[in-house]
Amino acid sequence: MSEREHAGGAVLSGAPTAAARSAVPANDPVSANEVAEELGVPVGTARDALRELVEDGELAHRQVKGRASALDVWYRPEPDATVDLAARVDEALAGMDVPGASEMMQSWRRDAVRAAFEHLREAGALEASSIVDAVYATHAAGYDSEEAWWGMVAPRLGQLPGVEQGEDGEPWRFSANE
Repeated sequence: MSEREHAGGAVLSGAPTAAARSAVPANDPVSANEVAEELGVPVGTARDALRELVEDGELAHRQVKGRASALDVWYRPEPDATVDLAARVDEALAGMDVPGASEMMQSWRRDAVRAAFEHLREAGALEASSIVDAVYATHAAGYDSEEAWWGMVAPRLGQLPGVEQGEDGEPWRFSANE
């Protein structure tokens, strides 16, 4: 069977969504007309396949309004930066050397570093004392003093993606672009 069948107009055989997916460039939005032309199928067939790809989360759709009319375009969504960041943070924490006699204590201490990271990420920039004030009480991780706790957390927090360590009293910063 050929890639296309002609029975009352061109129809994609097999998986029309796979053909439509391959017709959408990695970084350029396209219209259903452009996809239909590239695949040699009716615009309705291309549009249906593109809509199915949107439902599956493989493509995104937007209506772009012009002076005279609106144009529907489909494009490949950019990877979700938060997912990538979360995976990178998980990986960094899993490989992080933390003090503690037991795996449970080490896990608590990794959790303390993660909590400090999450607090900084939400705020964007914070003084070290603000991080300690917000996180130590609920994530003491076996430390009897804030100073000892911060002594364990600070160097590890500075190793996490997107964290800019505060130098000489400067605030700690988080940048999602790193």
